[in-house]
Amino acid sequence: MKGVSTIQSFRVYKHGLKRLIQALGTEYVNLQNVYERLLVGIAPSHRIEAMIDDPFGELWREAQLLGRLRLRLWRSFKNFEDTVHDMREAVQEMMEKLGIGPDGEVEWIEHTSIRRQYKRVSFILQRSNYHDLLTRIREGVSSLQNMAIMNVNMESDRILRSQVRLNQLVNVTSNNIYHALRSTMTCRCQRLHEVGLRLTPPSRTIVPQDSDDDVIKELQFRLIISHMGPLATPSVRQWSEVLLQSARSQVREEPTTPLATKSSSSKKSVKFSVRSSVSSTNEFMQASAIIQPATATFSLGSAAMPVDSGMPQQIRDLCETMQTTEKRRSGDNCGHIQDHMSAKPSEYGVYFMDCLGDCENYVLVPLKDVLRDQSNGTLPPMLYSDKLRLAWVIACSVLQMQETPWIPSCPTHDDFYVVQKGGVPQYQNGFVLKHLPDRGGPGSTSTSTTSSARPTLLSLGIILIELILGQPLESLQPQDTPASQLSPSYEAANKFLGRVNMLGDLGISAPCNVVSVRYLKARTRRVS
Repeated sequence: MKGVSTIQSFRVYKHGLKRLIQALGTEYVNLQNVYERLLVGIAPSHRIEAMIDDPFGELWREAQLLGRLRLRLWRSFKNFEDTVHDMREAVQEMMEKLGIGPDGEVEWIEHTSIRRQYKRVSFILQRSNYHDLLTRIREGVSSLQNMAIMNVNMESDRILRSQVRLNQLVNVTSNNIYHALRSTMTCRCQRLHEVGLRLTPPSRTIVPQDSDDDVIKELQFRLIISHMGPLATPSVRQWSEVLLQSARSQVREEPTTPLATKSSSSKKSVKFSVRSSVSSTNEFMQASAIIQPATATFSLGSAAMPVDSGMPQQIRDLCETMQTTEKRRSGDNCGHIQDHMSAKPSEYGVYFMDCLGDCENYVLVPLKDVLRDQSNGTLPPMLYSDKLRLAWVIACSVLQMQETPWIPSCPTHDDFYVVQKGGVPQYQNGFVLKHLPDRGGPGSTSTSTTSSARPTLLSLGIILIELILGQPLESLQPQDTPASQLSPSYEAANKFLGRVNMLGDLGISAPCNVVSVRYLKARTRRVS
């Protein structure tokens, strides 16, 4: 009779085990839903399921995705990480109390009498042994759910604030870089040097925890500079590409790998086995998998950059330095330039990247000429992907560098350039162009020459319309249009915006519409 009673009691504890498995299974599903909510919209759709099955695995460590996660989680990034690790510790403690070894096997199964096993089970499966730990897991999942929901709901406003802050830092830094270039390009060459700044879309995510100095350290500016060839062939003018980055980032620790892993020597899986119930073992192993993925912690790695060898020297004459580029390897530090006009003097490291060729085969062509040649058939029409890419980088650059020496407050198609190599336009990158040395006075750096009746957003909208239509706006107007009305205006831009909408090209017509609507609202407010 005692044996029968023992078996009946053993079944009672089996039911307790089943309830524990169900509770963990529920939290596991809830946690998967948290991961899904966190990933939708920032991770590729075809990868989401794999990332849910392997949280914080290799796919989570990509730099681009990590930046999006930081932006989405905003101030709760560290709290999210800490909560996941607290849940991991709770499950590990539960494994220890339930007698589950590192290999997932139950350690208390003995080849002895069933009564001794019963006594062991009755002690291990007492509710008080794991109730607090289960509560920690439930509260952790609930906290993650709340963080995910609230952060996703506020993401759109945060993206705007992050972008505005980044634009301000790029604006200040690009302005300082121009003055640093201007102060070191003081040669007496008969021909001015052409300095083209490559336009790039934002690639940095800013959250409240990031300091301005840290962001500026990671900003990189690529320039192409025309200069005389080596001293042996001084008559040949060439193009060289250099990279400029804050010199404050030169002395730094070795870059860390994004999403640095803090993991144990072996990847643990949870397995609970009772000889009388194999099915319960598999269920518990799946339910307890919430511990398995939480083996990594977030840490933002350093941006890739050239490595310095020793303390770089200050460049006194950039023209002379550029003539020695053929002797350098890609990534070599040429020295640093200084900006003394800002309230806080700045230094920028100059890194040689590549020799691009001579100025006869490698030319910067104004966007206006490209559009004109396309409209008259001299050049083939620009591909849709090229239009979209140029529209994106031009729009971003106008917002980032408006009213700096690089871009005037009211830019036009004359202010942007593309590379023409061997007579063939290269639409992969856009550029803005300056000529140095600037032999004018201190006020000569101002490039805002357009009428104040053409605010920045209207000017940008006109450029986007011209890009999608493939023609300068002036050439789209009737031939009998009076000369006084040929200058692009809001009315003309709004008229041709209808043609953009008829094309159904939402990739560019959408921002054109946004620009026009914002300008119309602003003008209406001024009138009222």
